[in-house]
Amino acid sequence: MTQPQLQVLEIDHINQLLPDTDEALEFYERVYGADDFRVFRKHFGPYDNFVFKLGSMTVEIFTPGDPEHSFGKQFTRYGPNWQAVLWRVPNLEECIETFQARDIALVDIELDPDRRWAFTDPRATYFSIQLEDRDEWDKTVVPTDVGAEKMIGFTAAVKDAEEAARFFTGLIANADIVYEEDRPKLNATAVGVKLGDSDYTMELLSPTSDGPISEFIDKNKVRIRTATFKVQSLDDLQKRFESHGVKLVDGDRDGYMATDPATHLGVMMQFTE
Repeated sequence: MTQPQLQVLEIDHINQLLPDTDEALEFYERVYGADDFRVFRKHFGPYDNFVFKLGSMTVEIFTPGDPEHSFGKQFTRYGPNWQAVLWRVPNLEECIETFQARDIALVDIELDPDRRWAFTDPRATYFSIQLEDRDEWDKTVVPTDVGAEKMIGFTAAVKDAEEAARFFTGLIANADIVYEEDRPKLNATAVGVKLGDSDYTMELLSPTSDGPISEFIDKNKVRIRTATFKVQSLDDLQKRFESHGVKLVDGDRDGYMATDPATHLGVMMQFTE
């Protein structure tokens, strides 16, 4: 019997877990020119969160307030990191049935009309995926001073990129492998997977020997490494970032540049034209 597949319509937003709300607000306003923040302080639980637009993509920041809460435990274990990505699906109940039919663990399910979502167990899906069928996230492009237009995808560091690609192409309807590349500078192999019916590419990176990706996995386990945004000009981006003390280095792929996490709140952001 053929197993059901998951239909992914788009990425609605992507999340970072950072240490301090005010520091993050100041950073993204000063460096990126963001000014459309919606801030919630201990509104939903023992944590702060805020959202802002980077081009057409909504970025959500969580900051833990209780070390015993899941966000506090994650931050204690991993430090600043990309916490989860939200995939929009046509019908949440059918999505849940698909995961259950495939014995893929879900750790948080809410079916209240105002709180409809499910989260995957990241141990079962390589990283944390939030699943929703509500289309309530604004997709208009909000200009910022870094010239970001949209997010084009994200990268997850995994132990075996080919195995992870087989998992996702089996799970997601219309998911195709769009590239397979060696990344000698990273001592890694990369597999790009088109994310179903969306316009996004999910890159899966696995180490071939000791190097940046093996070190990332040793520190963080398998999880999201970065998100990639399309900008109008990498030269202009570099000039702006340098003026604010943010260092850009070569990204994970030719034609990409990435922030040095040490100068960017501890997380890597990647950009291309």
